[in-house]
Amino acid sequence: MLDDDKGDLVGTAVREVEEETGIHLNLEDMVDLTAFLDPATGCRVIPSPGGWDEEIGIFLYRGCVNKDVITQLKGKETGLHDRGELIKVRVVPYATLWHMTGYAKVLMAFAIYEMAKKEGLLPSKA
Repeated sequence: MLDDDKGDLVGTAVREVEEETGIHLNLEDMVDLTAFLDPATGCRVIPSPGGWDEEIGIFLYRGCVNKDVITQLKGKETGLHDRGELIKVRVVPYATLWHMTGYAKVLMAFAIYEMAKKEGLLPSKA
């Protein structure tokens, strides 16, 4: 969620990952997957049209995170407790992710990533 009126979705995504996992991401390694959507969509995903006015951007991190850091996150409770956030991290293999969650935002991200990869839209990792 944007905490200010700057509209910096990628900066907000990076900050949220850092707050919720402690992992520092480099902005230059972020790819806006929703930018691949037709411009008529506003390049945003609407998770519940007609129900809410929420619009989200979906980002891919193309950098590397040490395996030990990921392993230490398994089951960790994170989030900003003073803001009422309680997040329990689940680490699952990518190949099985799509059928291990009912979380719509994860499934949308999975689908957009897979289609962008299939269409050859993803930028090469430098």
